[in-house]
Amino acid sequence: MIAPIYLSPERSGVRWLLDPASPPLAPLARELESRTEVTPCESASVAADLLALPALIRDRHFGLASGLVPVQAGAEAEALIDAARQRILATQPTSWGRALGDLNDGLRLCLHDRHIRLQGSRPSAIRSAEPTSAVDPSAPAVEVQEQHGVLCVIVRRLSGGPEDDRLLRYWARNGLRHFQYDRIVVDLRGNSGGNDTIAYEWMRPAIPAGANIPGTSTGWFVGDAPLNIWNVAALIEARDGIDAVPGWLGAGRHIPAEDDDLELRTETAEPLEAGISPWHGRLLVLVDGGTRSAGESSAWMLRHALGGRLAGGRTAGMIEFGNIAPYLLPASGLHIGLATQHNDFGQPVELIGLPVDAELDPAVPISAVAADFDLLYGRSG
Repeated sequence: MIAPIYLSPERSGVRWLLDPASPPLAPLARELESRTEVTPCESASVAADLLALPALIRDRHFGLASGLVPVQAGAEAEALIDAARQRILATQPTSWGRALGDLNDGLRLCLHDRHIRLQGSRPSAIRSAEPTSAVDPSAPAVEVQEQHGVLCVIVRRLSGGPEDDRLLRYWARNGLRHFQYDRIVVDLRGNSGGNDTIAYEWMRPAIPAGANIPGTSTGWFVGDAPLNIWNVAALIEARDGIDAVPGWLGAGRHIPAEDDDLELRTETAEPLEAGISPWHGRLLVLVDGGTRSAGESSAWMLRHALGGRLAGGRTAGMIEFGNIAPYLLPASGLHIGLATQHNDFGQPVELIGLPVDAELDPAVPISAVAADFDLLYGRSG
């Protein structure tokens, strides 16, 4: 039964939009925030939700619904889900990690989409071939500092709580001041992603004439809003109240209506509008096996819009599918994140990663990169 936590057809013509005012949604959203592999679950309820999961994936996994992913992959996904359900009924596991087993990785591999996320799964066994630097989750989302005459920007993540949002927005607003430097390092090592428009806002004043960011993006919209915006905001609102929804996210939501339709839109690369202060300095972008999602797309933008050179190790390869929408199923609160957009970079990237121009041990501190900037920049040319 979907109605208790999703908007009714009378409220929205688009299915699977979470209802932030639904009483059952608030406790599910709060429990979801802290759910790990050891969080207790009720096995019969999880099994019941797995019955509904194939329909949700067929409807809302962009690759399946658009035909980008072969139909047989959908059948394989359904078989994996059914096998997990049968195992749960037979063994009656009491934690989310034991209940989900390796289903998350199985779905990622068969649908060729590393963004698929079942909250409460055990850590993924899909590993990048490249080393990954450790990122302190308690450290600021972004830090800007000068070292050895080089501007060093450490971007650990591109989303998070209110303080993360404040720091990221402050960074993005100060691009004009930062691009007074001739040499800049942007450290995206271990960056798990978030909202890459923040990185674009930072670089926008410095974009030189004629620059473009190659690639094609195709995704679902409701009116002028990307489909995923509604559910992301609805979960935050249900959990913490409407005042907790970041301003940019709230402003990006559409107003649901009975006659809403999903629209498919394609955006192709075109020359970018030149910034008010075009920059022609030297830029190093540090990446590694932990750079994924919006971390990867930010590196791609910096490379092509500003001529940045990538140093480090090949990225994670979690980028061809994006704009992830969260969905919950009502019996157990089973959560899955599904893509609402596909990005074509003109080369395979998913589960492969973006290559670099120069290899660099991810353990090398940014101070050492700044000190050896000219040498490393020359090696990456």
